[in-house]
Amino acid sequence: MPTGDAVIERVDVLPVATLGPYEEGDSRHAVLVRAGGAVGCFGPLDDLPAAVVAARLGRAATGWPVADHEGLVRHLFAQLGAHRPGLGSWAVGAVDCAVWDLHGVLEDAPVAALLSPGAMAGRVAVYASWLSLDLRTAEAAQAVRRVAGQGFAFTKWSLRAGESSRSMAALAGQAAVWAGHPVAVDALGTWDAALSRAVARALPAGAVRWVEDPLPETDCEEYRALRQTGSPLPVAFGERVASTAQAHRLLARCRPAAFTFDVAWCGGLTEAVRLLSLARAHAVPVHLHGRSFLPAVHLAAAFPGSAGAVEYQVVWEPRRQRALTHIYQPQSGHIALSDRPGLGLTVRLP
Repeated sequence: MPTGDAVIERVDVLPVATLGPYEEGDSRHAVLVRAGGAVGCFGPLDDLPAAVVAARLGRAATGWPVADHEGLVRHLFAQLGAHRPGLGSWAVGAVDCAVWDLHGVLEDAPVAALLSPGAMAGRVAVYASWLSLDLRTAEAAQAVRRVAGQGFAFTKWSLRAGESSRSMAALAGQAAVWAGHPVAVDALGTWDAALSRAVARALPAGAVRWVEDPLPETDCEEYRALRQTGSPLPVAFGERVASTAQAHRLLARCRPAAFTFDVAWCGGLTEAVRLLSLARAHAVPVHLHGRSFLPAVHLAAAFPGSAGAVEYQVVWEPRRQRALTHIYQPQSGHIALSDRPGLGLTVRLP
């Protein structure tokens, strides 16, 4: 059946099977979309967005043309109303990514080829993150050196609030020494404006590429004020962006060192293409968040001049891929784009 004639016949939310036992925090569901004798999927997905798809969005998507991604996303967001930010965007993103996968299967083409008419990249650069590693432990130096030695574009480490600004700045500098390159730091929303300014003043020159999400909320005015201080902190943000209007304000007024939105959390590949275009218009580098790894790889491959290295979560991503039949691992700091149709993603079902 030509994709232009295909309509979504059914949306299912099913549990996934993994190669090992479930652990706390594991994602346990997949979204499957059916049309024209083909199936598209996205997963593994967390319990709460899966519940939103099962309760509301799956029925709303049924009967919609597979190739009308823009119309479908608008329709799904309309079902959520004021509940769009956060969980709502994530649920819409899961459906949207599954429909793109279905579109690729029907066309017998990778999603990257559908996203952009230009030449797509055959492989995508990735950077490594390990946010559960405590940089204060005796094992940290060896771990940072080992990961940094695997050819990634750069590395990212967590630095939660809890010590003095000088101690935190020194720890970031030490991580850069161990890695042999400037590191990215993820504050995980645990800093405040005062601590951010103090750390900025104490950071060793050239040690840090950016500090991701230093503030608890992605507030335009607070980030703008942080940028205007005497010792501006290079910041990155994007995970909590809920709309293109919010993204436009943030990019125009706050000028981050990197825009790190997640392809599924922002509302899916359809929304992500818009965010990538906004970032390009504001000359802000994009480094896609790694929670939606395969969709991010396809987006970066489709727009190699606009998206930089994609995050590869060295602990969490292999665990998530236990639910997939095909494993995707970086080699020499790059991930090869699959030649399988769609996202190249097949979930294990019980």
